[in-house]
Amino acid sequence: MSVSPVLRALLRPRLALPARAVHSYPLESHVGLLETVISLGTFFVTVLVPSGWVLANMESYKKRD
Repeated sequence: MSVSPVLRALLRPRLALPARAVHSYPLESHVGLLETVISLGTFFVTVLVPSGWVLANMESYKKRD
C-alpha cells in the first residue's frame, strides 16, 4: 500500500527559514501614520472591545438562570 503524495507532503517535517532570509532587504515603502492608526484601531476594535465586553459583564455570565 503506497502513501498518497498529499499525505506524504503533510507528514514531511517543515524546514525553518534561516533568520537572514527573512530580513534580506530594506523596506520598499514607508508605513504612514494613517495606515498605522487604521491598523491599530482595527486591532483594538476586533480584539480588545469584545474581551472588554466579556470582562465588564462577567457577573451576568456567572448567574444561573
